[in-house]
This record gives sequence, C-alpha cells and structure tokens, in this order.
Amino acid sequence: MNYEFQSPELLTVALTHTSFAYENGGEHNERLEFLGDAVLQLCATEILYGAFPADREGVLHDYRTRLVSTEHLAALARKWSLDQKVRLGKGEEATDGRNKDRLLAGVFEAVLGAIYLDGGLEAAHAAVVQGLDGDLQGLPAVADPRKTLHEWCQREHGAPPEYVVIDEAGPPHKRIFRISAVCGGEPAGDGVGPSKKTATIAAATNALATLKVT
Repeated sequence: MNYEFQSPELLTVALTHTSFAYENGGEHNERLEFLGDAVLQLCATEILYGAFPADREGVLHDYRTRLVSTEHLAALARKWSLDQKVRLGKGEEATDGRNKDRLLAGVFEAVLGAIYLDGGLEAAHAAVVQGLDGDLQGLPAVADPRKTLHEWCQREHGAPPEYVVIDEAGPPHKRIFRISAVCGGEPAGDGVGPSKKTATIAAATNALATLKVT
C-alpha cells in the first residue's frame, strides 16, 4: 500500500470484521467502512473527472460504477493482501469468509477510511490512485453489456430485456446462479455466476453474441 500508519491501531480496527469483534470483544470496522465508502466515491470521481475531460456525466458515472463495484474492490483487497490480514471470527472463517467479495470490499473501504483519518485526504487519494493504477486504461473500451442489450431490445422490440433466474444451487455462502436474458419474449443467452449481478452480466454478454449485436 506504500503507506505507513502514524496510528497503527486504526489499521487494526480496519482489519477487524464484526464476527471477530463479537467473539473477542473490541471495535470492528463497520464505521471505517462507512467512511471509506464516501472517501472512495470522492477520490474516484476526482480521478475520473481529470482523466476523461471529454466524457459526459453519464459516461463518468458508468466508469465510476465499475471501479467501485464489489467485485473490483474485492480484487483490490486481494491485491493488497487484505484477504490474508483481515481478522475473522471462527464462524466466518469456517464459511470461507476470506474469499467473500462483499466482505473483502468492505475491508478495502475500511482500510481506506483508516488511511483518511490517519493521513488526511491527500494520503487517501494517493492510495486510491495506486489501487486503480492500470484500471483506467481499459475503461473507455469496456461497455456494460446490460446497457447495450437494453438499448438494442428497446430499439428492436420496444421493451427492455428480462432477466430470469432459471437455476440456483450451492450452499448459502457459495451460491451459483444461472440467469437467462430474454429479448422480445425469446431466450437470447444464459449466464452463470456467484451472484445475480455477475450472472446477469454474463447472460447479457452471451445474448449480444447470439444476436450479433456490436
């Protein structure tokens, strides 16, 4: 992370999940997560505003949504090895908490909140810049397949696509969803993923390929 805490206890709190605090006492990271979420939104917005001066508000909003998505923040948490450092309770540890995207995204935001309290906005901004390094390059080339499919279906059928859950399996902490993208009343593509969101994105991607939408 290239950041040295003046108050290491802040980092300890940021790395303490609620499950650990409930079992062992002490403070957990939910308040820092709340703060870090706001800091992340501000820093990511400022970075995008400067990086893409020609893009409209709607485009910048789409870029930011991708950068601060649960999946992306979890990837950044793993990049910083936070999945190895987070303190979990025995129950959360037993249910593979270190591999849960939502949990890891929260830890990332909590650590960012801790950096903000410890070193101010400049330090937090530098951490976000480091975290997003390399991700900005691919943004203009990446389109949300759900948005593209939505626009195509509205144009061709006068109605948006429907996303139907056709299968759901696995234990509660490792669900697998299969979702079908339905356009004009006909299934156009299926997608599989560990969340409804990822399965929906996969379904939209496959539907666009089936429909030969570019």
